[in-house]
Amino acid sequence: MATIKRLTDSCVHVITDSAATLFDPGFHTFQNDDIDLGSLGDVTRVFVTHEHGDHVSPDFLKFLLDRRHDLVVYSNQAVADLLEPHKIAVDTGTPEGASFEDVLHARVPTGAQPPNRAFTIDNLITHPGDSREPNVSAPVLALPLIVPWDSATGAVDHARRLRPSQVIPIHDFYMSETGRAWITGMVKSVLAADGIEVVDLDWGESFTV
Repeated sequence: MATIKRLTDSCVHVITDSAATLFDPGFHTFQNDDIDLGSLGDVTRVFVTHEHGDHVSPDFLKFLLDRRHDLVVYSNQAVADLLEPHKIAVDTGTPEGASFEDVLHARVPTGAQPPNRAFTIDNLITHPGDSREPNVSAPVLALPLIVPWDSATGAVDHARRLRPSQVIPIHDFYMSETGRAWITGMVKSVLAADGIEVVDLDWGESFTV
């Protein structure tokens, strides 16, 4: 049994029998007054998919490391280089019970495509970061919905290609609550026809699998 909790944007907290993993602790979650980080619960390791600030905040990581000094941060070399001046160590190896695909971030309007590491833990959940390139998904897929580099149509196509059993929405921080609900509802209706359930988690909500 595992609990998956969505914080904001792409930040997801997953508690399994073996670990308490936090994906992509970006500044949106750290600075959001609607999220009580004091009630976050245990975090034993952090997975960072790529170097953008909405996915990794040095201040958020320092907050987490102050709470638990044996916390391990896993990511790619680009993130390790980014965090080195902040004296935050990054393990670029394979976390226990996890796997990853090294792909590219989708091309942003500036033309950049930084490296992106898509993580899967315990054959339970896959977090692709900001990429549509990953080729495999666990039964639960964290799916970026509305992003500067793609559309809801791209999200639907991505889910159909990977065929997870369930999808949780991520990367929708700049929409209103009404906008998030509308886009998520549309994607939920469309993917239901493909046998893919969209678990409609708003910020701070969780479910058990």
